[in-house]
Amino acid sequence: MAKKSSKDTPRAPLTLEADLRIGSAPALRETLLAVLSAGQAVEIDAAAVVQTDTAALQVLAAFSRDARAAGVPVAWTGVSDTLRRGVSTLGLDALIELPAQAGVN
Repeated sequence: MAKKSSKDTPRAPLTLEADLRIGSAPALRETLLAVLSAGQAVEIDAAAVVQTDTAALQVLAAFSRDARAAGVPVAWTGVSDTLRRGVSTLGLDALIELPAQAGVN
């Protein structure tokens, strides 16, 4: 039987903070860069996000772009309405690729 590598071990979802504004953007960037450098699929839980701004959304957009370029799959396990509205308002839907809302076609 083959030994499982750390790349085979499922990662815990990355849970985003409730306050996702400019003050948290540097830490968010560092966290996402570390996730990206691991080269593993990432699962992001953004259900708790209640505040967001352009700076944090730019960090998420850059991460999404870089993950796609590196072939690193990104899955969203939860998305707050606040985050969804922010992504939509800035026209980042195609870049960040949030999942469709339940019950919405």
